[in-house]
Amino acid sequence: MMTSYTVMMMSYSTVGLLTVLVAVTGGEYQLNITMKDVVPEKPDDLVCIAKQLDPAESYIVKFTPHASASTAHHMMVYGCQMPAHETMGEAWRCPDADGKGVHSVCGQGQRQIYFAWALDAPEFTLPDGVGFRVSGDTGINYLVIQLHYAKRFPDGVTDNSGVTLDITNTRPPQQAGYIVIGTWGSIPPHQPAYHMESACVYHRNYTIYPIGYRTHAHNLGVVTSGYRVRGGQWEQIGRMSPQLPQTFYPVSTPGMEVRPGDLLAGRCTMNSMGRLRPTRIGQHNHDEMCNFYIMYSTQHQAQLSTDYCFQDADTFRWAHQFPDDVIPHLASSLDGIPGAAEVRDKFNMKPR
Repeated sequence: MMTSYTVMMMSYSTVGLLTVLVAVTGGEYQLNITMKDVVPEKPDDLVCIAKQLDPAESYIVKFTPHASASTAHHMMVYGCQMPAHETMGEAWRCPDADGKGVHSVCGQGQRQIYFAWALDAPEFTLPDGVGFRVSGDTGINYLVIQLHYAKRFPDGVTDNSGVTLDITNTRPPQQAGYIVIGTWGSIPPHQPAYHMESACVYHRNYTIYPIGYRTHAHNLGVVTSGYRVRGGQWEQIGRMSPQLPQTFYPVSTPGMEVRPGDLLAGRCTMNSMGRLRPTRIGQHNHDEMCNFYIMYSTQHQAQLSTDYCFQDADTFRWAHQFPDDVIPHLASSLDGIPGAAEVRDKFNMKPR
């Protein structure tokens, strides 16, 4: 059946120092982590930096990025039991994002995704009463920031990108978590609208409430959409072009819920008209990615872990599982998306 939860690897690298500023007021504080004069050594260089968290149970409620698309391809915020590099205040190369070696993001133990940024996305604040749990008995003792530098810098140019996190020690009524829908596989060349699709059964034994979504692709992604399917009825979670700021957008249907047994489905529509050979899913900027992040809240109080729903886009098709007349006709459409004209211009698409 369609139950495939696997981990998608992401990676990055470079060298520098870490500057950490912490401002504490009562049970709330800000954690500011920035690179100090980092210089990428090559295109697609990746760097990680780590900061140990307060050992008391805490909740992240806001992310404020300090980065530019002209400098960084994207930035990730991970939680780790132990980082791969144990010397605080130093950056390290981390091309093996999912491993446990010296060039990984995390070392041994727990790891979680907490935030992802790209294309000059703005700050993001979680809804009142919702937070990402860290420290305490979660096994998440460190935050690791991972920067993906898409190109070398001119001589004399350095980078000080980073992120500020608003954190509270007060437990909110609901905690936040992620499900990531995506694919592996490849994209044939000269395709104006190639579909990469995935679908999985939501298998947890508690209800979740999608509160935001984010799409991620590199240069070929035109539009990415995600859905909850229940009783043959498709409900849109979100639809956006990954060529626009890759922030977390409000879900299409506020208050929607995902129950055990529901199906979660995602589609990335790719335009490869400018490519002469197949483009594979991979880490580098000339590769591609097909990711639909669902940020959710839940009243479930046990420790959460990120779920991954990935399928092989070379063989998996929605049409193999569902009749054509139930698949949403807007799943690959830019209609109704602010900024659609900019995306159409990028891909030389004719306006509707």
